[in-house]
Amino acid sequence: MKPVRIIGLSAFAVVIITLLGSCGSRTEEKRLSDIESYIDSRPDSALAAIRAIDTTALRGRAVKAKYSLLHAMALDKNYIDTADTRVVQPAVDWYSRHGSPEEKLKAWMYLGTEQYNGKQYNKAIVSFYKAIDSFDRISDNNILGVLYSKIADTYTKTMDYAQASSFIDKSLECFRSCGRKDQESLELLHKASNLAQRRLWDNASTCYKDILSITPLDPAIKGRASMDYGVFLLIKPNPDEGFASSLIESALDNGVSFGSVSQMYAYWYLLKSQGKDEESETYKRLAELQNDKDEYSVHYWEYRSALKSGKQDDAYRSLWSAMNAMDSIRMSNYVLSAANAQRSYLEQVETEKALRAQGQRRKNMIISLLCLVLGLVSAIIYLLYQKVLHKQREERERMTLAIENLENQILCINKANKQRTVFAFLGEIYEEAYLKKSSDCITADNLSKIIQSRIGDLKSDPEAQRSFEKLVDNKLDGLMSRFRKDCPDLSESDYRMSSYYFAGFDNTTVMIIMGISSLESTRSRKRYLRKKLSTKYGTLGDYYSSIIGS
Repeated sequence: MKPVRIIGLSAFAVVIITLLGSCGSRTEEKRLSDIESYIDSRPDSALAAIRAIDTTALRGRAVKAKYSLLHAMALDKNYIDTADTRVVQPAVDWYSRHGSPEEKLKAWMYLGTEQYNGKQYNKAIVSFYKAIDSFDRISDNNILGVLYSKIADTYTKTMDYAQASSFIDKSLECFRSCGRKDQESLELLHKASNLAQRRLWDNASTCYKDILSITPLDPAIKGRASMDYGVFLLIKPNPDEGFASSLIESALDNGVSFGSVSQMYAYWYLLKSQGKDEESETYKRLAELQNDKDEYSVHYWEYRSALKSGKQDDAYRSLWSAMNAMDSIRMSNYVLSAANAQRSYLEQVETEKALRAQGQRRKNMIISLLCLVLGLVSAIIYLLYQKVLHKQREERERMTLAIENLENQILCINKANKQRTVFAFLGEIYEEAYLKKSSDCITADNLSKIIQSRIGDLKSDPEAQRSFEKLVDNKLDGLMSRFRKDCPDLSESDYRMSSYYFAGFDNTTVMIIMGISSLESTRSRKRYLRKKLSTKYGTLGDYYSSIIGS
């Protein structure tokens, strides 16, 4: 009888423990539901409540997933930019297969947010697009607006401003439809910045003015808009330093801090141009102490300062350093571009398909073993099983071919991008200063003299031309040397013009360097050179002609 009593007591204890655990789980689940009800209105209180929860008391994957999602949301809403994806991963694992469409959207969105915080932009964009899968079943325009805004931020980080613009407009539409005036104002500020980055100067200026004319406008948003608009007025053609100074100082007086290291350097330049040397050096030292280094901004604003002070040698050196820094930024951001994001997404899709296929094969094996007893039925199932395997092999081969094609396209894009951007920044300087003649700091003739004093020697100095061709070779894998070898009968003038187009110079730049009388004459000589190459050297000539461009 004693063993029977022991077994009975053990069973009773198991039941009691199970009931207590179930009650504890329901208590924590109710607590999480209460936090969810005020997480938007009181995010600081929600974060404190979440941190007070004993995670060892959480029972069940559903409860742990809800805790994980609320924790990620609370961190984001309190502007704590964590890059630890383990915070939200349990929610992603659970809501990918369970829960409501809105919970699935939020799980993927906050995973993308944490990847974005960690500067894993190609992974972040994939997570955001997985969140989009729930769009057709989501009616909450506020959460959709937030997601669109995050996607726009990610594209902006990889300098894909056109893609970012389309998602900013979608985000604006969502916030307007649900009456979120505060979010709408922030997104308008986002749009103004995007227009400035795309050099749509007039549109950006109008957008900044529209924001500052909104009444009532949250003081924090007004301060940010004033700061951004002030820096914009310094960068755009025909800068308005007086108005820029009043806007930035107004923002600083109202407790608004600089949004980036670049803005600190812009203010350093503004103070220095006003003769406030001691105060300007204070801000420069402050910018240098920041963790987020920005070599391009340092050299660009040093160039502007030296140019305004008439220090032509210092201006040239800073300009060249800014160009090199911009090339590095463009190349590093290309690595995280949309093309790579798409490739990453395809790899993830392929992995998920492989896991599903593996699960299906296990089921088929079990079915096959059971059906062996049934004779004829087992043979039919076997044939079906072979057919499924054949389809899977075809699918794998098709996806492998698609990935190979995508890789080839990326290699082509990478090569073309490298050739286009090596000296693109110099072409932009000429376009703004020489063609538009819009800067009150420098005229077209002065800029021409600055540049020609360094690279204009190419007109008459063979040694300088050889040095330039060596630079082109270093940047473009020996392209100039191969060109001279493959096309040995051209004139030195043809070699010079070709080297400039290989480097990525535009027609205006080539006209100035070679001293050609007009753009039309430059284009005529370019057409004649391309025709000569194609006629004289056949396929090789066509190849080099395509690099020179139309």
